[in-house]
Amino acid sequence: MPSQKSTMSSLVETTALPKITIKAQGGEPQVDAYVNAYIVGHQKELIQGGRATPLYYLSLIAPYGYGTVLQAIFARLVSSTSKGRGVELEGVGEVMLAHQQVRLNECGYSLHWNYEQVEVQPHHDLHAVIESPMLTICDPVRGATIRQRTSRHAGRRGRKKQRKEQTSLTTAKKSNAAQSVSEMHARERFPLFLLLIPGWGSQDVPWKHQLHFSFLDPRLPWPLDPSWAEFLWERAEACHEIERLTSWCYTPDQETTPFLSEAYFCRPNPARLQGDLSEALETGYLNTRLHTHLLALPSVPPQHEIPDQQLVATR
Repeated sequence: MPSQKSTMSSLVETTALPKITIKAQGGEPQVDAYVNAYIVGHQKELIQGGRATPLYYLSLIAPYGYGTVLQAIFARLVSSTSKGRGVELEGVGEVMLAHQQVRLNECGYSLHWNYEQVEVQPHHDLHAVIESPMLTICDPVRGATIRQRTSRHAGRRGRKKQRKEQTSLTTAKKSNAAQSVSEMHARERFPLFLLLIPGWGSQDVPWKHQLHFSFLDPRLPWPLDPSWAEFLWERAEACHEIERLTSWCYTPDQETTPFLSEAYFCRPNPARLQGDLSEALETGYLNTRLHTHLLALPSVPPQHEIPDQQLVATR
């Protein structure tokens, strides 16, 4: 990051934070920024013909006036020209946005990514978050809503140059807002979501089960009973429909509770879930408070699965 008379001490000590760096084609660093939280896959995968670690969530901080640097990192990650290559996260290696994995790239619909940048008082530092609301928002309809691209300009006193201090960017385009029938069906067959577990909730297992339930329920064509939350979580783990990711969040000391402590990428299989639920209800393993006419689960066509071992590359 270019030198400037501005410090980040109001947020965190800069020496304690890793950096994310954009590199030129020859490997020379171009720009970088500090990272105070990220969520990545637990190992490298085959992405766009090479090996990289999938990136699911990124939180950046920078001094006042470096908004264009943060936005440049987002632009490189979502670039269709570079395919997101040339971005290196300290301690992880090369990273690429998770939607470029084969198992997500072939799900039948596009995952949109948002960039939200705000100014943090009182020292006017900048905080930016890169995430896919289609994964991180509980309501799938709200998560797919296209945000308006906005920016608010504010200049320092005595300077004519203005900088973007509050900005909202998205990869979603209004021309693609109307979903095709095939895309809507693909969302039903291949629901995806990301569970972000705060530090205070990492030891609360029932709460974690309920959080998983709250994301799963609106993504299925039939209602679920909240009393099934534990069964649904344990079943998803046994069927490898829940993948624990690697999460890191800065804390000033060991006694501070991290904002993010765990993250899980969930890929439920509605057709398989339908069969498991029907069997559990018929055998009496599960009870329900729902009306009996709701227990006739609608038929869900089976989905084609890509074996994970074909997607993962050795380090």
